[in-house]
Amino acid sequence: MLTVVAQTWLDRPGIRSISLLMLVGFVCFAQLGCTPASDTADQPVDVSQTGSAQGLVVRGLAPPVTGGFNSVVMVEPESPWDVPVPDEPTTMDQFGLAFAPGVLVARVGQVVAFTNGDDVPHNVHVKSSATLKTVFNVATPITGEYLHVFDAGTYTVSCDVHPAMGAYIVVTEAPYAAVADREGRFELLGIPPGRHTVRVWNIDVDHRSERVVDIGGDTAEIDLTAPE
Repeated sequence: MLTVVAQTWLDRPGIRSISLLMLVGFVCFAQLGCTPASDTADQPVDVSQTGSAQGLVVRGLAPPVTGGFNSVVMVEPESPWDVPVPDEPTTMDQFGLAFAPGVLVARVGQVVAFTNGDDVPHNVHVKSSATLKTVFNVATPITGEYLHVFDAGTYTVSCDVHPAMGAYIVVTEAPYAAVADREGRFELLGIPPGRHTVRVWNIDVDHRSERVVDIGGDTAEIDLTAPE
């Protein structure tokens, strides 16, 4: 059983548009850190488990792909929780002249690895979506790798060598998160019962939301596209 307690719209920071790659990724199951997916958004994304295998299943619908980029769903319990930050890095690759995945979600404190799987040189130019300031701009030669730990927030990713390449990184303190599929479907495993804050990120600020829900029973269904 799931009861919506309250809902408010998130603040609407400016988002710098970047042209786009038809996004990849399907579902991240109750964890943070999507690994690269294939070139179709309907394919599953393999991820590392960060939440407990014990707990509830939460399924639902978030806003669909917008501008080629999938939505991100983040769940944070109101009661005390202890979900360790993953030890393994999560990876954003450059392959086929595209970033993969096109939307990556990571936990605060988790290492993000940037790799180059192409046979041509690239660079990774990351900017804060909130300030539009460059966080770093590094070359990623063939077989190269660059590691970085982000503060909480949303970041745009581009390649100055190939301007058509673009991606987003969402870094959250929430212990549970999912990248929805292109239709907006998502599934989270291992969610503890109780009251939770559920946030939706989408490149369209009108599709972002925040609400408080009570989750109980074996499986919860939630429609994050429904109006307040």
